[in-house]
Order: sequence, then structure tokens, then C-alpha cells
Amino acid sequence: MAIIPISGIGSVTSGAAAKPAGGFSDAITKGIESVSGLQNTADNALASFAAGGNVQIHEVMAATSKATLGMQVMVEVRNKALEAYQQIMNIQV
Repeated sequence: MAIIPISGIGSVTSGAAAKPAGGFSDAITKGIESVSGLQNTADNALASFAAGGNVQIHEVMAATSKATLGMQVMVEVRNKALEAYQQIMNIQV
């Protein structure tokens, strides 16, 4: 039985190991893109409000709150993934 090395996130392996559809790396990538979109929306709303555009303050606050919450969730996901990695590395073989 051959042991297939672990490849980096986003790399495609050849041979017996195929990239699973909808894996962990895809979920993380989509989450990061989602948070980035929320932050861009909040930035645009704030810039439009500051320039005197047709944006109400409650819309700016809602967009900013969504972006903040999205970032907090991503930080917690990162913390949990790091914690899991550290626990795996501490396993005695």
C-alpha cells in the first residue's frame, strides 16, 4: 500500500488520489470570498454616504455590522482549524 503525500490547498493531485468535490478548501475559499464581498459592500456604502449619495445611515450601519460579523466568524473558523492542527501535531505516534 503506497502512502500518498498531502498536497497543498488548491493543488490538483494526479494518480489514485482525486480532489473531492466540495471539500474543505472550497468551503474556506467561498467563505473568504463572501466576507470580502461583505466588506466591499460596507466600504461602498460608507463612501457613498460620505460623498452625500442616496444612502441612509441605517444602511451603512447594517452593511458594516454584516461585514464585522462575517470577519468574526472567519477568525473563529481559523482559530478552530489551527487548534485542530495543533492537536493533530501533538498526537504521539
